Amino acid sequence: MLTALTVVGIALGLAYVVVNGFHDAPNALALPVRFRALTPRVGLVFSALVNVAGVWAAAFLFSDWIISGVPVPHDAVGSAAIVCSLLTTIGWNLLTWWRGMPSSSTTALSGALLGALLGAHAVDLVGANPLTVAALYQVLVPLLLAPLAAYAAAWVLVVPLLHLLRHSEPGATMFRSRLVLAIGAAAVSFGHGVHHGRRAAWILATLLLCAGAADPLEGSAPWLFLVVAGGLAAGTLLGAWRIAYTLSSRMITIDPFRGAVAQGVAGSLLFLGGTLIPLPMSTSQTTAAAILGAGRQQRFHTVNVRVVQQVLLTWVLTVPACGAISGTLLLALSPLL
Repeated sequence: MLTALTVVGIALGLAYVVVNGFHDAPNALALPVRFRALTPRVGLVFSALVNVAGVWAAAFLFSDWIISGVPVPHDAVGSAAIVCSLLTTIGWNLLTWWRGMPSSSTTALSGALLGALLGAHAVDLVGANPLTVAALYQVLVPLLLAPLAAYAAAWVLVVPLLHLLRHSEPGATMFRSRLVLAIGAAAVSFGHGVHHGRRAAWILATLLLCAGAADPLEGSAPWLFLVVAGGLAAGTLLGAWRIAYTLSSRMITIDPFRGAVAQGVAGSLLFLGGTLIPLPMSTSQTTAAAILGAGRQQRFHTVNVRVVQQVLLTWVLTVPACGAISGTLLLALSPLL
């Protein structure tokens, strides 16, 4: 049973990496492509390469940081919890992609893991309660704190930057905006590679630990991060443009200048959260919140309230829905464990 769970878990882990790249590519590219800072083809290749750089940076520079606060036991129950969580997260990512919603893979995975382990705890397969302070921190920071910080920073920065550029020619302002959009796309992609590369490596390493293997993250495990980087790059090249349309057009109407402010804020936060400040962050929610913050600083009402409500409802439902589905799957598996 343990061997089967390990094989299935590794296959699902690789699928999760590809789907994650596919699902989150618009976070970096929606605004740069819309405002012609990058073409779709060049943007996808560029984002894939920078994602690889982020994963590689995570392998050699940040491997000693805490990856997840969810306490997964290193046995068959741990393998089953990860398998159920990956199934749930992949399904949630595909569902939200189909509906064009920029949802968080980070909170989906954390919520699914907590749900699976709570299910195991309910039938005495796990002794300790998984609802620890560290586990809640992994859920609440990307779900609440990072989007609020992105929204506030983008909202505040629009006015002083607008005053700085008030005497600039329209052509010069457009050029600068496109330059910031392209640089911001690189920062978002790099931060995405760091955050999700480290998380995917933790998933695969935990599966191997549950199977009784030595810890592959000892010594940074370049081969493990190389596999993750390849999967993330392949997924990014597929590009989920349904979500890009929501971010760039459906959610709010935004001009190139405010788009550049949003992209700069999101890129800065994700880059800092992946390098200098070890915070779990969602690229989807951070980027969407920054776009809303910058877009709200306009004279005219440009928010599509119905779409924003749908996005916020998706964010609110992510953790309980993924937790409930993953916990149910674990309970269905529990007689075999």
